[in-house]
Order: sequence, then structure tokens, then C-alpha cells
Amino acid sequence: MESASVTIDPRLIIGICWLAFFIAWAIMAMIYGGGGRRTNNGAEIGLRLLMVAGAYVSVRYGYALQPFGAFTERVAIAGALVCFLGLQFGIWARVTLGRSWGMPMTLHDNPELVTAGPYSLVRHPIYTALSLMLIGTSLVFPFMVLPSLIMIVYCTLAARREERDMEQRFPAYADYKRRSKFIVPFLL
Repeated sequence: MESASVTIDPRLIIGICWLAFFIAWAIMAMIYGGGGRRTNNGAEIGLRLLMVAGAYVSVRYGYALQPFGAFTERVAIAGALVCFLGLQFGIWARVTLGRSWGMPMTLHDNPELVTAGPYSLVRHPIYTALSLMLIGTSLVFPFMVLPSLIMIVYCTLAARREERDMEQRFPAYADYKRRSKFIVPFLL
């Protein structure tokens, strides 16, 4: 008797991860609220729209768009796993923040410095999570390398800006910086 083998398409996993990311963020916004007052400029809004559009294109047209070729199946499976782990890390970070979360550069009336959970590993775990998801997506969809790189650079710059804001708001932030990593657990 032959055993049936189940194959999981890494492209489908990437699509499901991004869909789960947006659904989880919407649900958590309903549960915890949007959090704080935003300061926006046109470039930030445009970059966020580009991120949503990139995720949509990846999910909707990823099967057909492979202009740079495809990586090996093992690399694609690794990419799907990296994306999935990034999603889990991001949800953990978002739940840990609760009502303290806000879109990047959000000003809160009663801010709280969160250092527990994933924040004990890195100061910006949501950016870490997004970067992992983007790297995983690029390993499955090579055409996403450039948009992913742009978004990772944006995440790093946004994290640097948030660091300056946090240093001004929280006297304890300097000590927190000394005992935690910036964006890569155990390394950076």
C-alpha cells in the first residue's frame, strides 16, 4: 500500500502568512485600539501603501511572476518557514504591546516602556518580524528582493527614529538599550 505524500506549496504559505498578518493586526487594533496620535508625512504614507501593494501583488500574482527565475525548492521551503516564524514573532510582539502599540512614530498620551516578551530580546521586534517575513517572501518570490530590501531599510530607519523618540520620553531607555539588541536577537 502506497502512502500519500502531502506537498505544501511555499508560495501558498507566504500568501497565508501575509493575509494572517493583516487580519491579526486588524483584530488587535479592534481589541486594543489604534493607540495614540499619528504624525505623518507624504513619504511615510506612500511607503506604507507600497508595502500593502507589494503584499497584495505577492499573494495575488506570485504564482505567475517569476521574472528572475525561481530558487530551489529547499530555499523556497526555508523562505516559507522564515516568513512563518516572522509572523509568529510579530504577533507575539503586538500582543505584548497591547494598548501601547501605535503605528510608527505615534505619540501616546500616557506612554509605557514595554521591555517584556520579545522586547527583552530586541527593542524593535515588530520591525524584526516584518524583516523576517520580507526575507522569507524574497526567498520564495525572487522578484520581491528589491521591494523587500527597500522595506527593510525603511524599518531600520524608522526604528532609529523611534529610538530617538524613546530616549526623550523614557529616562530608563538608556539602560534598556544597554541590555537589549536593536533589531537582530543576540547579534545586533
